[in-house]
Amino acid sequence: MTIIDDHHNALIAANRQEYGRHYDYLEFPTIDQATAAHAERGELLAWLRENAEFGCCDTKVDSRRLSPGCRTCATGAWSCLFVNGRCNASCFYCPTSQDETAEPLSNGIPFATPNDYAEYVALFGFTGASISGGEPLLTLDRTLAYITAVRRRCGDSVHLWMYTNGTLLTRKIAERLRDAGLGEIRFDIGATGYHLTKLHLAVGVIPTVTVEIPTVPEEEGVLRNKLIEMAAAGVQHLNLHQLRLTPYNSRNLASRAYTFVHGEKVTVMESELTALRLVRHAIEQGIDLPVNYCSFPYKRRFQHAAARRRGIPFILADHEKVTEAGYLRVLGAGSVQYFEAVTLPAGSNHHQQVFEIPLPSGRRVIVDKRPVSPSIPVASSLFTDFTPQTLLPDELYRFERITVGLAEYF
Repeated sequence: MTIIDDHHNALIAANRQEYGRHYDYLEFPTIDQATAAHAERGELLAWLRENAEFGCCDTKVDSRRLSPGCRTCATGAWSCLFVNGRCNASCFYCPTSQDETAEPLSNGIPFATPNDYAEYVALFGFTGASISGGEPLLTLDRTLAYITAVRRRCGDSVHLWMYTNGTLLTRKIAERLRDAGLGEIRFDIGATGYHLTKLHLAVGVIPTVTVEIPTVPEEEGVLRNKLIEMAAAGVQHLNLHQLRLTPYNSRNLASRAYTFVHGEKVTVMESELTALRLVRHAIEQGIDLPVNYCSFPYKRRFQHAAARRRGIPFILADHEKVTEAGYLRVLGAGSVQYFEAVTLPAGSNHHQQVFEIPLPSGRRVIVDKRPVSPSIPVASSLFTDFTPQTLLPDELYRFERITVGLAEYF
């Protein structure tokens, strides 16, 4: 059995465990289906290679005209605050239940006050912060308070944006969001039958208007027509995502004629192919609306690496190095060990090596230095003249490098 077979089997086992009995109702590609899909994607990517721009180790297409928030995300300097966990829509693809209004959370850390979150953004050096949910407009006063606090504490050094389905938006609310410091608003028009009525209320008020939606394969025809309508309406950016399976939405997605593919999470094969076709269509037709495919591998590899990096400045020792994948590399005598920096609320279980950060309310955040590998024997010369081209043993690769390209279909 090869290393690739071992890797595939491990992913399949993890997927089966995560989705439980729902896994047995999922349709995965046959060898012939996977081969045909790889061929179609290969043709699309070859065309896009000549006419678009690939970014972030070829996991993001097209990167020529990204929104301000997307540019910030790509640098790894972005914080997302889930200001509530409740939504007034019922999108079939929604990954979570969206049925409670708890304390705002970011990276699993509760921020009970706006000033706590603003201080966190400043201390960790974020240059972008987004407000998500749930639906942020269901708790409008709370949303405005957190936007205002970050803008007051960080000034113009932080780009602020918000995700919304738009159903509760009015022109007055758009003006209040702008006045609080919001620089970009992102609409999930899939929640409103792809209607743009509410979106018009933000155009000309909030500086950047973006549409961000999962790519639903059966809506490809609708979306092709909407590209022109969105451009005419003043939408400046369209971000497309790949449909992803979660234990919450698995029944909804499994009831549709989708082909699922294994990976660190199960995703929909047709969703990615549709997104790539839409990127190509917009370019071929000369539509003045930049379309960016933000793949699941991008989210998994780059956003997770960024989450690991953000706490590193607080715990980094002089003899330690930060890898491309966001881990700490610690060399020993003929060995190497890897650690990650995990940011947690005070009181969480942690190891002995922690750094505590006080917040204005008196609460604290800790950065925990956790081992993620045993001590691995290596040749003493491996890291002497280390470059991005240095050949690595398989057991080191995932700690050192970010994998290039989109995910395999299997």
